[in-house]
Amino acid sequence: MMRHVSPKLPTVLEHQSTVDLPGYDLWLHYVDNVHVLPGVIDLERFKNALSHTLQLYPHAAGQLRCQDGRWFIELTNTHIPVDVSNAEEKAADSILRDDWVIQEDLSPLLSHQPVDANPINGTTPLIRFKLTFFTEETCIGISWHHTLGDAIALFRFTHTLSQFYQNKVPEFATPTFRKHFFLPPSEAIATEYYPKIRQLHDAYPFAELGAKYAEALKGVENLQWRFSGEELRRLHARNSTGRQELTIQDCLTAYLVTVLNRCQEKPIRMVTNAGSYRNVKAPFIDENVAGNAILNIISEQLPLDMVGIAAAIRTSIIRSRDAQDLENCLSTMSDCMLTTLNSGKSFFFAPCDDVMTVNSNSSIDWCSAHFGFPDGSRFHTSGFTKFYFRPFKSNPVKGVDGAWRPRQGSIDVSMGVPIELKSRILDILAGSFEPNAILEEDPHCSCCGLLQPFLFRSFFLHSKLSAK
Repeated sequence: MMRHVSPKLPTVLEHQSTVDLPGYDLWLHYVDNVHVLPGVIDLERFKNALSHTLQLYPHAAGQLRCQDGRWFIELTNTHIPVDVSNAEEKAADSILRDDWVIQEDLSPLLSHQPVDANPINGTTPLIRFKLTFFTEETCIGISWHHTLGDAIALFRFTHTLSQFYQNKVPEFATPTFRKHFFLPPSEAIATEYYPKIRQLHDAYPFAELGAKYAEALKGVENLQWRFSGEELRRLHARNSTGRQELTIQDCLTAYLVTVLNRCQEKPIRMVTNAGSYRNVKAPFIDENVAGNAILNIISEQLPLDMVGIAAAIRTSIIRSRDAQDLENCLSTMSDCMLTTLNSGKSFFFAPCDDVMTVNSNSSIDWCSAHFGFPDGSRFHTSGFTKFYFRPFKSNPVKGVDGAWRPRQGSIDVSMGVPIELKSRILDILAGSFEPNAILEEDPHCSCCGLLQPFLFRSFFLHSKLSAK
């Protein structure tokens, strides 16, 4: 059963007809999230809360347009589809696999649109919802077009929706939609910074992307692991170097790099981090923007020891927060994205054997958008590719007494790995996590003898990378 919800009028953009999109906003895919609540919510209250949320985020009820190379969202105040499904004879765990954040297939819990639907210059909604009512649970599926904003923008939208559902005021400031448009980079800047946007180097016609990703996933399986908060705290206490303020995410990434390096001949020599620059002080940044304030941060060539890897990652992140460096990089990236998309192509994020791509959400508390169920709200999303490393806060766990308990400080990690490496990686994660572990040479790993003197020198400190 399909319902429709329109923004409450007047919206915060009542005097505007469009929201213009710079090149760096043009991520033309959907993000799919599912929130699982341990109770049945009221449909009419949800619709009313959504109407109020769209009043603050009216671009989500708009239409994506491209005219003569100019990209924008037309503020049409179009009604948003809310697909309602009753599955009262089932439980959510009939679809969800355990309580891992990353799930293999969330499609039964998401609202689907025709396969040939095109959000560009059409009527395809930029956001869709599906409410699935199980026996004692409700799943809220959200499909969010990335031009509306990054993970932080989506989180704030969802959290605001949760607050309105509870008849509470939003905790986040009213978003702004002012976007900075950079001039095209000079030839010198483009030459210097183009290598730093390597994720944008491969582009193909839209129709070819599906086959490209299907080919890239051949022979790759998703690997998942959970690190407890106590493990991270203990390792932090034992392994602080004092040389540089590292973070948990820096060292968690470094640890996974060394694990991969024990299992394949070609070592990981570069890490790219999807980092937010919302908190950088610069005239072209508004922390509250409903848009994409993200940058892929590329490390220099990595050393082989764990502390050195973590330090190299931290150095690259610090460098990316220099306002002038950031402006040059965003100018180059924005120009590249705009030029590519206006040529009828889009980006293929090709995996590389010697590169780990990190997209951390570990500083975002997705479960805090709980719609009145603060203890047992869970969050799920999906998607993996080779060496694409995705950490999230772990979901709460239900005890034998029926009470929900948080996994304080615990982090779920997910990464696509070659099938032939998966069991070996899991063995290492299960058996060599203690900071004082002594590695023995692995007869199955040709690089282990080279790396052995450098491994397990240091581990984790707390990370706020994904929210900074």
